[in-house]
Amino acid sequence: MNFGIIGYGNIARKFVKSITYTSGGRVHAIASHSLDENDSYLQSHPLVKLYRDYEELLNDEDIEAVYIALPHYEHKKWIIEAIKHHKKVLCEKPLVLKSEDIDEINQYVKEYQGYCLEAFKTKFNNGFNHLKEDLKLIGKLKSIEANFCFDGTDKKDSYLFDPKQGGALNDVGSYVVGFVLALVDAPVESVESHIEKENEIEMNFKATLNFKNEVQGKVEGSINYNKERYALIKGEKGEIYVPMFNRVVEYTIHLENEVMQKTYPIEGDDMTLEIQALINHNQSTHTLQDSKKLQETIERIREEAK
Repeated sequence: MNFGIIGYGNIARKFVKSITYTSGGRVHAIASHSLDENDSYLQSHPLVKLYRDYEELLNDEDIEAVYIALPHYEHKKWIIEAIKHHKKVLCEKPLVLKSEDIDEINQYVKEYQGYCLEAFKTKFNNGFNHLKEDLKLIGKLKSIEANFCFDGTDKKDSYLFDPKQGGALNDVGSYVVGFVLALVDAPVESVESHIEKENEIEMNFKATLNFKNEVQGKVEGSINYNKERYALIKGEKGEIYVPMFNRVVEYTIHLENEVMQKTYPIEGDDMTLEIQALINHNQSTHTLQDSKKLQETIERIREEAK
């Protein structure tokens, strides 16, 4: 399947490596306003076309799918344009910045018989699938804690500090909230939250998600302080500790009389299986409704903190 890449920042540079591990995926073209035509990737891949105009890439009839790696606030426009050009879409998270925009995207998907997938790599991971299976070992689920905290304040010119798209909730909120939502099969009944801002940028947040089945999710995210990244899942019979939960490679199950260490090496790298999902037309692992629920929950965290 021929892919076109729209936007060529750091994550797109990772994508061009990730796609080489897939079955059937190849980069056909890149659309970028700033990529140097003498860039090492282009020099080593002379058949890859370089477009300066995103629309021009979408008009390339040899392209079957696009990977959108633009700033968050540009996602919606180019997702819709790609669908209208009959391209399958893989778009970086967060898919959009407003949950209602997903309804509009879904209408275009239906009208054009299209395909749109948010690049929520955590769920496209063999370790994560095994983790879900192993939840039964700890009995009835009681709580899940997850945090994703780092200090990005040395890069004030980063998109993280752009008032139109930046902040901890927009950047790392997807990881912690999405992880919890993926493991709890119940609606969120109420939310308690606290957000610290600096110059109107959400620097960090903490929130408690109270689910209808009495499970409690506790999430934390930051772009202005570091903390060990992990998730802790507690049940009536034990608990599971998951380091680097956003790409599950290993976890430890603690039961009353037993400790089990599980390890599941990643296939290719942590983006490979989400790309493969699009190639295979996987429509069940992470749906647009899942993306909407994720964005709605992030919005509730923001609203409850006011």
